Amino acid sequence: MLSERFQKTFISVREFIESWDKEIYELNHLDFFIYLLINHVGNRLDRQFFTPDRQNSPLFLDFENLGTLCFNLGDSLEYFLQDHCFGSCSLNCPLDMDNTVHSERYEGNDWMRRRIDLLQSFLNGSMVKEQCLRVDIMNHVILETLVQFYSEELGVDFGEDDVEMVELAEFIENVIIDFIRLEGQGLLQRPFDSAMDYFEELLDIDEDYAGEDEWQNEGEGWTASPNEDSWQQSFEEISRTLEKFLEDYQIQSPDSLSWMTQDVRLFQKYLMEIGGVYDIYDLKDEHILEFLAFWLVKEYVMEDEAQVQHVFRTMARLVTWMYNNYGLDFRRPFLEYYEQVKREVPRVIRALNTYLNEYNIFNVMLNRDNPEVEQISGFFEVKQLHSRIHKIMDLADVHFFAELKQVQFDSSAFLNLRPGDILHATLMKQEGHWEVLEIHYIYPNIARTFIH
Repeated sequence: MLSERFQKTFISVREFIESWDKEIYELNHLDFFIYLLINHVGNRLDRQFFTPDRQNSPLFLDFENLGTLCFNLGDSLEYFLQDHCFGSCSLNCPLDMDNTVHSERYEGNDWMRRRIDLLQSFLNGSMVKEQCLRVDIMNHVILETLVQFYSEELGVDFGEDDVEMVELAEFIENVIIDFIRLEGQGLLQRPFDSAMDYFEELLDIDEDYAGEDEWQNEGEGWTASPNEDSWQQSFEEISRTLEKFLEDYQIQSPDSLSWMTQDVRLFQKYLMEIGGVYDIYDLKDEHILEFLAFWLVKEYVMEDEAQVQHVFRTMARLVTWMYNNYGLDFRRPFLEYYEQVKREVPRVIRALNTYLNEYNIFNVMLNRDNPEVEQISGFFEVKQLHSRIHKIMDLADVHFFAELKQVQFDSSAFLNLRPGDILHATLMKQEGHWEVLEIHYIYPNIARTFIH
């Protein structure tokens, strides 16, 4: 069984590009969003819906069929977003910011601006717009795709009022809406910007797996390339290796050098101060994951979480470059967790920053270390979120496994939390129930290995 930190790839980036009927230079943010969504929905269905107790259900799907269904859902959703959110919508829903129905008086760029305003208002938490989007996606994307897929691919016919089909449709709806809220912050607000760099970076990581040049006999691992002798070195300072990387990219991509230099310096700081890595040949995959999933959260506190995105792009390039120049192969594990950290780390940074912006220092100072108030500090995993209105959740102590039910967290940051998140926090008991007194950090679940 795969570890929770690893995600299955239901469609590879190369398969997606080949199936999408576009040249790579034509691919945009919306295309990249759909690619990420396909694999995200597949993993959520595989792990949380198609559980062993549903194996005898007529709806149950194996890996291949699940990948096909998710691809069809992604394809349908892209058409829907293009036609109704970024195009000339014919649906009767509240589109303007004042909730009035949009008319034909808006044309050209103004029309597009109104469409993007709709999506932004949803991303910023407008419940009216969310309900509108939910209804339309359910009716025009999910149900149509499910009924058609099961009928044509599996020969199973269901009505749209079938209970189990409705359960599946509602599960998919929630996954898509949550994913739009998370990943849409960085991609759907500028849907038609080029995503060629994103796809090229994933291709760079993935490109050697299918080739026969370097991978010969599966049981024997990879066959060395002619440059193997140049990799046989006993020691090289990590700072020198990273300088070589920047020197190469100064020639290849001079426009990116400024932010890449900043990212590389951050990685070097982590390796030397926290990871204890001074020799490039001592570098391990766990160092890269800890840097991305755990250490960056601390580094980007009170910073714009959108700025962390280029760190992931830099690390994707570095992983490929190290393989090509040193034979250090971190590509496969990196590809398995790349999409998850890219999505989850900015979200928890946003949650942490939201909390800090509302931080009630007077309440904390009044109660912190008060011997009359029962308190516990540590790392707590979010097990279940009960009420967005009352902001109540269940927690479990990561180290001592004690479960804490109905914990109050009175902050807007609650809306950005997801089950599995790790809170480094202090809790206090008030009137018989626990509530969050203070949050120190919030980590994605993929960082759990590095929490001590």
